[in-house]
Amino acid sequence: MRKIPWRLAVIGTMMLILLGTASCSPATPPSRGSGPLAAPVRGATVTILPARDLFTPFIVVIQAHTTVTWDNQDTTAHRIITTPDQQSFLNRQAFSLQAPAGSRVTFTFSLPGVYHYYEPVLDSWNTQFSRVVTRKGKASAPLAMDGVIWVQGSLPTLPLATLNQIPVNHDEFALEFIAIHAPGSVSWHNFDEDPHFVGLVPHWSVPINPEDIGIYRMAGNVDVPGGQTVTVSFNTPGLYYYYCRNHDRINKTAYRAESLMKATEYPIPMEGFVLVVG
Repeated sequence: MRKIPWRLAVIGTMMLILLGTASCSPATPPSRGSGPLAAPVRGATVTILPARDLFTPFIVVIQAHTTVTWDNQDTTAHRIITTPDQQSFLNRQAFSLQAPAGSRVTFTFSLPGVYHYYEPVLDSWNTQFSRVVTRKGKASAPLAMDGVIWVQGSLPTLPLATLNQIPVNHDEFALEFIAIHAPGSVSWHNFDEDPHFVGLVPHWSVPINPEDIGIYRMAGNVDVPGGQTVTVSFNTPGLYYYYCRNHDRINKTAYRAESLMKATEYPIPMEGFVLVVG
């Protein structure tokens, strides 16, 4: 598999995409749904169920200065650490916790932003793609034992528009996490041969996926020379969790995108997050 310098590739194509980008209508009309997540609370608990190798819920929304508790109901200990990925809005506070079997550990979040964490004993960090990769044969495979925490609050340095891409010969979005101010927009460019989609993962509730953006299809470079760009407007603040329906399916128990075996980066799901701050 050829290594791709993800962030360098994104920056290098920004101006090219901006010159040719145009808003596209969604391939499927928007529809609203309900799901497992309610409004943010002052305290939150993430549960580790016995023999599941997952954090539940996958996404947690809290206010700043809130303490999150990880309740390890498993019969084995688990490590919980932030991923090495860091941006102005991502993993602003690093943490490393050890949760013995049958015990609880806590961490208080004081800085707004998105936090991505995982279990490094069961899973690994792929430096090529900046993704958490599940261990083969694990109970939750192909789902990784990772989680996302959105700490609501002001992030004044975010752009109104940004770009992401799908590199050639890869079934993966170059950036897993991006952030913009509302109202704003995100453009995705498909450099790959195959068509790819951007659409929200269903079954989540406000403030996750607060506005259904529809489903967007991006033609590959076989159908459109150089590949196609789609631009999606985001008018409502929230955390948007999206995936590609060509290479993922929805795990209806975990409410997560799950990689299909045909995907080139299997078991890494072709998913991403857009943080939209008002």
